[in-house]
Amino acid sequence: MQQFTIAVKEIRTFLTSFNIVRVVLPYHLHILFGGLGILFLWELLIRTDISYNTLDTLFNDIPLYLIGYYGFFVGIWLTLISKNVKYLTYGLWGYAFLALFPFEYLGLFDIVRAAIYGLGGYVLYRYTASSHSKSDSQSLNV
Repeated sequence: MQQFTIAVKEIRTFLTSFNIVRVVLPYHLHILFGGLGILFLWELLIRTDISYNTLDTLFNDIPLYLIGYYGFFVGIWLTLISKNVKYLTYGLWGYAFLALFPFEYLGLFDIVRAAIYGLGGYVLYRYTASSHSKSDSQSLNV
């Protein structure tokens, strides 16, 4: 865990050297869970009786799916370098749930993707419970 703490500190110093990261860093949880919510909304609307024109307008004309998809991954990086890294585990577990969401026609790709994000969330959960994350948050100047 000590090597991961050192890696997070180095990633933090690299990413905070960009001005745009320092501007959007206070909104990291909004970006993370907002992107996850948009992806979940997409999955729900696909399975309802909504018209194609509405879906086309929401997710193609306004690229809402891409905003949610890339917003989630930007939120992962921003939350990793913030002091609220403990909430990143819930975001990763939520994405693992979303990978399996319809719970029908599950293939190997869906199961492996959910396992990777679930395992990543578990490892990050263990990291946040360790003493190394507490020393990392004490040295946080962001």
